[in-house]
Order: sequence, then structure tokens, then C-alpha cells
Amino acid sequence: MLPQARFVVGSTQVVVSLHGVAIAIGVAAGALLACRRHADPGADRGLALAAVAVVAVAALAGARVLFALVHGGDGFWTGGLASTGGVAAGLAAAWSAARVARRPAEALLDAVVPAGLLALAVGRLGCFVAGCCYGRPTALPWGVVFPELGPPARHPLQLYSAAADVALLLALPARARVAGEIACRGLLGFGVLRCALECFRDAGATDFVVRGWLTLPQAAGLALALAASFAVRGLRAHGPSTMAPARRAARAWPTRKR
Repeated sequence: MLPQARFVVGSTQVVVSLHGVAIAIGVAAGALLACRRHADPGADRGLALAAVAVVAVAALAGARVLFALVHGGDGFWTGGLASTGGVAAGLAAAWSAARVARRPAEALLDAVVPAGLLALAVGRLGCFVAGCCYGRPTALPWGVVFPELGPPARHPLQLYSAAADVALLLALPARARVAGEIACRGLLGFGVLRCALECFRDAGATDFVVRGWLTLPQAAGLALALAASFAVRGLRAHGPSTMAPARRAARAWPTRKR
């Protein structure tokens, strides 16, 4: 594992956190994906970029605050991150950004949630490099011995999580039949996957709600999956079609063939 990279510039030694670099790359990749997926015809890509910036800051702050509340810390800038708090804060920030911009929150979330999945996947690679969020001991051939922990080999849970997030992202439709459907499906899948993957996490690398039975990420994942499943049903029952305005106009004003 290589949590930090050190190099010399002139007479100055520079230390770079590779976990931080992975987070920055993930945010940048998520921003590009959000701009590509943002389909609100009344808004330009500036709204998507602004929303991603707000969501990224809120998510990092939320992740840090939750970690500090659970584990304590000497200051805001020192310590780890709890992704559960980041997801909650990021979703709240995306909804707030849509309200401020007077745009449908569902359409913006359809772009932000896939972007968040991509950012989380890249960030998990940083977790692997840093050696945090490790899994239980395993005898499987792909088990990894983390230098700071030593033997035995453990499940590379960070890589499992990254692969799961990418697979979920690829499974999401490119366009939603109903505004908000992509976001709800993404959050539902993320909640279920998070609950399942927690079964591979080492007890020393997670926080428990009920000791030995239910972890904090599992409880949050269950709550997220339940909320998203109810939202999907509501969208299907009451949500309007999100057919592109160009297609609506084409049906309302059919072109004449000569």
C-alpha cells in the first residue's frame, strides 16, 4: 500500500495523499458524467457543474462530520471519512441546489446520483491504496495482506465496492422514462449492495449500531433502499413522462413530407 507519495521540488519535500488524489479524480470524473447525463432542456451544463461542486463539498463535509461524531477527532481537517454521512449530505445538497435554481430536483438527481457512484468507485481505489476499509480475513487466492495490519490476507473490500459501484452505474438506463427514476434505482441498488458488502468488512473497520449484528453502513443502506423503493413506486404511479421536449414537439407538430 502507498498512502502517500513523496517527491522533492527544488529544496522542498512535497507529500501528497493518494487517497486525496483519488477523491479529486473521482469528483472530476463525476462532474463530467453529470454534465453528460443532465437532460433538463431548460438548463445548461453550468447548473450540473455547479450542483456537482456543491454536492462534492457537502459530501466531504458530511463524511468528515459523521466520522468526527462517531470517533472524535482533534479538528475538522484531521481524521477519516464516513461515506454514510457523505451520501446523506450530498443528496440534501443536490435537492437544495435544484430548489435554489428553481429546477426539478428529480432531473438533477438523475444526473448527480450516477456521477456520485462513479466518484465513489474511484474513491474506493484510494481506500485500497491507503489500506483503510479493509475486509475480513480470507483464504481466497485474491486475498490481500495490508502492510500496516500484517497477516492474514483479507478480502480487498475496497475493490469489491469499486467494482459494484461501476457495475451498478453501467446497469442504470441512459434516460429515465419518469424523472427521478434513475436516481431512485441507483440509490436502491447502492443501498442493497452496501448492506451485502458489509458482510465482508472486518469488525475493526466499521461502526456498529447493534454490536455483532447491524453496522451503521448497513442500517443506512437499508433505510436508503427502502426510501428509494417507495419513491420508485410513487414515480411510476404518479410521475409524468419525461419524454424529451423535441419528441413532444414532433408529435404535436408533425412535419409534412414533400
